[in-house]
Amino acid sequence: MNSIDSVDVDPPRFQVPVNTTVTMRGSWEKLLPDTAQARAVLEIPALLPPLWIDMALETRVTARVGLTEGSLESLADEDLTGLTEAEFVAKFAFLDLAELMHSVGVTDYTQLQKQLPHISRLHYAQPPLPDPNAPGRVFRLRVSVLIFPDLDLGGALRRLAQSRQALDESRPRPDEYDGGSVLAASAWLAVFPKAVLASPDAPSEQLVIELLEADGFVAAFDTP
Repeated sequence: MNSIDSVDVDPPRFQVPVNTTVTMRGSWEKLLPDTAQARAVLEIPALLPPLWIDMALETRVTARVGLTEGSLESLADEDLTGLTEAEFVAKFAFLDLAELMHSVGVTDYTQLQKQLPHISRLHYAQPPLPDPNAPGRVFRLRVSVLIFPDLDLGGALRRLAQSRQALDESRPRPDEYDGGSVLAASAWLAVFPKAVLASPDAPSEQLVIELLEADGFVAAFDTP
């Protein structure tokens, strides 16, 4: 069970510049009469104009988190050689037989039995209940907001991707955070004017949300 106790937001910063960098790598090697070798990596600011984040938010999310799965409790090995196809479907209803055969690279159940004579079934124990009196954990979350005057989705995605890459390269960050993967140096929110949805040629709000979500961005609509 997960729950959020509070979200604290620092005063927002507006029009925050992000400078891209250029990485230069070089090597020098001398073989005779004395062996010598040197390598260097140098990062210098790019000569291009900076990118701008319309609004930057630093937040602290206090949450109570619990395990979603317990430890491995048992392991059972199932023999498929004596099962008919109907018995297999009834016993392993949670498996998609067609998808399983495709993943193994066979076209019928007989071939599957030869390729995969045994299936291992893992059973996990119920996770322990969270302690309601335990203090919440604090997670820091940076949110970067870009505000767009129209619904040029191609241009918006390019600007979002470019800004995300520049911020990731200019802000050092750990590879992992509390055991999980860090996807980016910031969460990204794209804000469009709600009036653009009134156009008969405009895509639906849900379609825009799903399109940006597929690339790791969040879309919102607001009335200026």
